[in-house]
Parts: sequence; structure tokens; C-alpha cells
Amino acid sequence: MKHKRKRVMKIIDEITNFLFFVGAKKISIDYEENDEGFLITLEGNYKKEKIKEIYNLVKYLNYEKEEEMEEYYWELSGNYDMDTELTLVGMMTDDAKVYYDNDKVTIFLVRYK
Repeated sequence: MKHKRKRVMKIIDEITNFLFFVGAKKISIDYEENDEGFLITLEGNYKKEKIKEIYNLVKYLNYEKEEEMEEYYWELSGNYDMDTELTLVGMMTDDAKVYYDNDKVTIFLVRYK
């Protein structure tokens, strides 16, 4: 599979864009590449009235990974509506966990090589 790091950059970009959308004023990104794959953690605050979008994020990121779809669509991320882009991120990751409380959301993503 070509463009491994570019795909990870797209994932980070889409989640960062989502955090901006829900009103984040502070965003932290932690990225690690190891022999097995990529570990990505994004953390940010959000406006309480955007909690529905946080619930939707959980749903979209839990789409099953589909490498065939990813191979075709990954370069298109950033060109469509938020739901489609987050679904694509779900298809590009092997594991996703989302934790949120009063005004902070933490997103853990794993993508194997």
C-alpha cells in the first residue's frame, strides 16, 4: 500500500477539522509510528451544544476498516461533508476510541501497517 504517511496525515487533518467544527480552542496531537503501525491521539475542547456531533463521531469512527474503499477514496477526504469524511477515517483506521466529558474529547486511533 502506497502513501502510508500521507494517509495518516489525512486522518489527522480530518479529525483536526472536526475539532475546529465543534469549537475547539485548544488541540493537542500525539503521533507515534512503530513497527506495527501508527498511534494517533488528538485531544481538544468542544462547545457543550455540539455534544450531538461528538456522539456522531463515535458512530462514524467505528465503521469497519475497508482497505478496498480506502485505496480508492483516501485522496478525496476534505472534499465532502463532515459525515462522509469521518466515515472515511473510520474505514482507514483499525481501532478507534473516543472519550469525552464536560468539555474535553480525546480520540485514540490505531492504523496498522
